[in-house]
Amino acid sequence: FFNGKELNKSINPDEAVAYGATVQGAILSGVRSSTTQDLLLVDVTPLSLGIETTGRIMSTLIKRNTPVPVRKTKQYTTEEDYQDAVDVCVYEGERGSTEGNNLLGKFTISGIERAKRGVPKIDVTFDLDSNGMLHVTALDTTTGAVADIKITNTGRLSNEDVERMIRDAQVMR
Repeated sequence: FFNGKELNKSINPDEAVAYGATVQGAILSGVRSSTTQDLLLVDVTPLSLGIETTGRIMSTLIKRNTPVPVRKTKQYTTEEDYQDAVDVCVYEGERGSTEGNNLLGKFTISGIERAKRGVPKIDVTFDLDSNGMLHVTALDTTTGAVADIKITNTGRLSNEDVERMIRDAQVMR
């Protein structure tokens, strides 16, 4: 790590956070100086984002700390024969089960191919923009049936809740 360089352990962590916040504030407010001109701020997702699958399992599409904006698609199928609709529940969190994760929203895609379980192909796409707006779309690749939901930052978890969820998920591993 760090190309063989020794870590500087003498820095005060609180000062490092304050300095980083100051630099980020300067960049976001448009202040230009030799100190900030070569810096690039990268926003990341604080928690993993995914959907609930059979057995209340969290299927992650966007992993925690993924740079934003990001777009990911994953293919799913039905769990019962001749199912013509599927509920899509969107979660954020780090647990393998959705029980300890935060439900962000849900929607239903109807008009999917009526076939034996496992035959229909449903593409679920998560599109997270730089403003924190999450657009989730489900598309049946055979019938063209589509449904979606837009989830904004309002009503999301606080920083303390995010940190608690990460700690809890690490304990559960």
